[in-house]
Formats: sequence, structure tokens, C-alpha cells
Amino acid sequence: MNRDRAILRLAVPGVAASLSVPIIGFADTIFVGHLGEVALLGAVSVGAVIFDVIFWGLGFFRMGTTALVAQAFGAGDLSRCKSILVQSSLSAAAIGIVLVFCRGVIGDGGFGLAGPSEDVSVWGRRYLDVRIYGASFVLVTFVLTGFFRGCGDAVSPLWITIVINVINVVLDYVLIYGKWGAPALGVVGAAWASVAASVVGVVLSIALLFRSHGAVVRSVFTFDSRQSVTILTTNVNLFGRTACLLFTQFLGMSLVSRMGEVPLAAHAVAWQVWSVVSYFVDGFAHAAETLVGNAIGAGKGSEAKAFGSRCIAWGALIGAVFGIGYLGLLEPIARVFTDHENVVEDVAKLWLLLSVAQPISGVVYILDGVLVGANDTRFLFAAMAVGAFAVYLPAVWGLTQVSGLGIAGVWLAYNALMLSRFSILAVRFRGDTWLQAAVPVCP
Repeated sequence: MNRDRAILRLAVPGVAASLSVPIIGFADTIFVGHLGEVALLGAVSVGAVIFDVIFWGLGFFRMGTTALVAQAFGAGDLSRCKSILVQSSLSAAAIGIVLVFCRGVIGDGGFGLAGPSEDVSVWGRRYLDVRIYGASFVLVTFVLTGFFRGCGDAVSPLWITIVINVINVVLDYVLIYGKWGAPALGVVGAAWASVAASVVGVVLSIALLFRSHGAVVRSVFTFDSRQSVTILTTNVNLFGRTACLLFTQFLGMSLVSRMGEVPLAAHAVAWQVWSVVSYFVDGFAHAAETLVGNAIGAGKGSEAKAFGSRCIAWGALIGAVFGIGYLGLLEPIARVFTDHENVVEDVAKLWLLLSVAQPISGVVYILDGVLVGANDTRFLFAAMAVGAFAVYLPAVWGLTQVSGLGIAGVWLAYNALMLSRFSILAVRFRGDTWLQAAVPVCP
């Protein structure tokens, strides 16, 4: 099969799924925003950010499962695919239960760091205390999504995402406003809508598993402690990588927040603009995870590298398109997010930093996907740690606290981080070590 065709077959549904992800947050914000009290909107906004951080940090359940299943599927070992799926699902459900029991600590820490008003904290805690009951369902869906992608099935995750979003939007309307005979629960209704949608997501995922992957379901399940160690090692490395990335983002936001309300608002808008490209590139990164993993599992190292190269080309192309677009359209784009002229002016000053970095970022996202597919997760963790603590930390501190460049210093430092990641990961990809450096999967 033509490599580009194989990539697009997986990437296009992945892009569609990525673009639909923000819908839940938008729906909660829009519906609650019309309740009349500003504190309620703030409560949902802060609560949603807390869950975004939690679920992003635990995204290793999807990535790790994709990598391990992709290699097992490429090797034709359906029994190992089932073992990875079952063990990862049990781990995800267990961590979700732990989160429920730790909701008090999570609430104290999250709202303590955010520092909102008393009303926002009270309503936000009510939102969090309900929505967290959906954690196990969300995490198990992560695992099942990773399983589908590892098996080369990009359509099932798309359907799952669409159904979850539709259910959430409908139930938001019903439970927040009390429509169709339901009680008007306000903020708590938004939380219950998210929980119900996550339950439906798991049920649909299991139904699709039995419908489309019956051969794996019927295969023999064998528990192997070595496989458990492999899963744990992979997930720990991926969690470490994500934690380092979160550190850079929180540090940048913390420094900007001390510069005043206008720079903070401009930073938030710039971050939204920066993130748009990831929704498009992520689909190709997911395709790289699957195709590279399948090829390595089948013992075809040269094919894995060829697929990686093609995916990198797609990432660079998408990044270049967005970079060129931002050169002349950054100010109009900023006006979509805000009417405040001071904020728009601050965002517009970042045009060069945001534009030049897009092609580099596109390639970095793909390289992440390639090495995840190869299960070279220890190197990914190390590369991210070097970028975060040896490059970004001294750069952002020096550029903002010593040179006094303000918000431009934060974004210049973030560009330095992306450039360091690009350099380290590109050198790794050019060699062949990553093809043999994958965490071994047990037969």
C-alpha cells in the first residue's frame, strides 16, 4: 500500500477526533455562562482546567497502550494484545478509583493554586466532586482508544469521541437548565453530564471491541508478570515526559501572571493559537505511533523508518502552512478571542515567535509519535527532561527576570525548548538505535 495513503487512512480520522476534543469544555462553558452568575462560569472553568491537567498527565494510558499493542499486533500476537488491553484497563480503572478517594486533596490543591474567590471555590468543588466519579471510565476509554489505534483502527476512536461529545452536549442542556422533565442542576448538572458521557464512552468502546476485534477477544489471556513490568516501565517514562512538559507550561504561566492582567490574557490567547496546529498534527503523530509500532513488531525496521520519514514530512508541511498563515493573520485571529486592544497588541507582537516555531513544532510532535511507536519511551523522557531543565528553565528565567523581555521572553524560551527537542529527537531518529532501543515486549 502507498505509504501516504496508509498514513492518511489513520491520520484523517485522528485529526477529526482531535478537533472534536475541545467541544466538552466549550459546551460546559457556553451553557453555564448563561446561568447569570459569573462565579458559576469561573467554577466550571477552573474545574475543567484541573481535569485537563489530570487527564493529560494520565494520557500515558493511551500512548503506552498504542505502542505496546501496535508492536504485538504487527507481530501477529493477538494473545499479547489481549493481555496488554486487560492489564492496562485494570490499572486505569484502579487509578480512577484512587482519584475518587483523593478528590479532597485534588480539590484543595487545584483550587488553592488557582486562588479563585470563595464563591468560585465552593461551586468549583461541587463540580469537581461529581465529575471525578467519571475518572475510571475516562481512563479505561483511553486504554481502549490506544488499543484500537495500535490495531490500526482509527475509525472506532473517532466514533467514540463523537458520541461522547454529543451525549455531553445534550445532557448539559438537559441537566443544567432542567429540560425534558429533568431537575435544573446548574453547575452540578454539567458535571453529571460529563460523567454520563464517559460511561457511554466505555460502553460503546467495549461494544466496538467485540464487534470489530473479536479475534483478540477470543484469544487466550495469559498473565505474565514481565508484561506487567513492561507496561509499568512504558507508562512511568511517558508520565515523566508529560510531567516535564507540564512543568514548563505552568512555569511560563506563573511568570506571565506576575506581569499583569493584560500579559496574562495575551499569553492565554497566544497559547490557544499555538495549540491549533497540534489538533491537526496529532492525527499524523497517532498514525506514526501505529505504523511504526506495527512495522517494528513485524521485524521491518526499514519500513518503520520510512513511515517515520513520511509522517515527519506531513508534520513539517502542516506546521509550515500554519506558520505562514500566522505571519499575516495573527492579529485578526487574536480578535476572535478578545475585544481588548491591549491584549490584541501584545499577541500581535509575538507574530514572529509563533510563526517561525510552527514547522519545528510540527516535526517535534511527529518525532514524539515515532519514538512512542518504537516504545523508545526512556529516551523521550530523558530528552524532555533535558529540554525542560537544561534549556527552558534557565532561558525563561534569564529572559524574563534578567533581560526583562516580558511575555516575549517566555515565548522565546518556549521556542528554545522546542528547538532543543527538535535537535535531540532528530539526531535520535537519524540513527538506528531507536529501532533496537524499544522496551522489550514479552512473548
